[in-house]
Amino acid sequence: MDQPGGQVLFFQQIKALLPQHLSVADEVARVLGISLDSADRRIRGEKAISLEDIGKLSAAYGLSVDQVLQPQTNGFTFTGTLGYEYNDFVEKYLGDMLDQFQFIGGFDQRHIYFLLNDIPPFAYLQFPELAAFTFFYYRKSLLHFDEMNEMKFSVADIQDNHIKLGKKVQESFNRIPSTEIWSVDTINSILRHIAFYRDTNVFVSKADILCLYDRLGELVEHIEQQAELGMRFSFGTTPGKNAASFRMFHNDLITGDNCGLAEMDNMKVTFINHNLINFMFTRNQHFNNYTCDTFQNAMRKSTQISQVNQKARAAFFDRLRRKIQAQKEAVNHY
Repeated sequence: MDQPGGQVLFFQQIKALLPQHLSVADEVARVLGISLDSADRRIRGEKAISLEDIGKLSAAYGLSVDQVLQPQTNGFTFTGTLGYEYNDFVEKYLGDMLDQFQFIGGFDQRHIYFLLNDIPPFAYLQFPELAAFTFFYYRKSLLHFDEMNEMKFSVADIQDNHIKLGKKVQESFNRIPSTEIWSVDTINSILRHIAFYRDTNVFVSKADILCLYDRLGELVEHIEQQAELGMRFSFGTTPGKNAASFRMFHNDLITGDNCGLAEMDNMKVTFINHNLINFMFTRNQHFNNYTCDTFQNAMRKSTQISQVNQKARAAFFDRLRRKIQAQKEAVNHY
């Protein structure tokens, strides 16, 4: 790394990734196997860091040095996971989600924003039937696993280990203050999925379909309760004294793309949905600042329905409930 300024910036990226109780000098010394004094000299730019050491640190913290070496380029480096295996899909998918939420939750100052096109999958995790249906849909219709070709869905097939892992993910997310921008169309995707499987005889019984609509109605009611109180808490409980804040906005003009932005102390991370169910993320400062501005503009053009605007909030959630009820009534023709 030729420029001392670039080297200092590289270590600033590492510092931004660490929870406040960890020392960047201690971490660099540990990863490189050098003394604390040698680590300090490299961090201050007084001693040049080798490409080998850059590689070790980049691997340890999932960093890319592209923007340090070429800060004026318009390229943005993203990190993510491609491909899943049938046997461990749910465990890996939930495990990756849990890792991200626990990482974000490790910072003193943290907040996560979502511009939603669909109800996010982690919202279903407190309702095992909805979670099981979502992962069934992912495996059968999005990932096209051959093992799913002849399978039909039943709520009786829920696996206990998935329920337990899903609960951990949801509890981890509930500790992160969040802001979400919804439209009345945010609920449409899962309604379409249920209707399509209903019409193509993928459900084991009518009772399975009705159960999903009932659980979806409970989810909508729970989100409304969170919006009313402006706090995150688990379904069937009341918010604790340290409950994370929850802000919810309504906007039927802007079409969401399921983009997420996490702010942690002095660092931002943008999460981009791609290839239907996958997410990739970047720590590029320029990209994340642009994403942050986009969210702020979207919120200014939206109506806040959490804690305030009781009339607007009630009208919004009533529209969601009417959509569910209309679909539920159609089940009589199944």
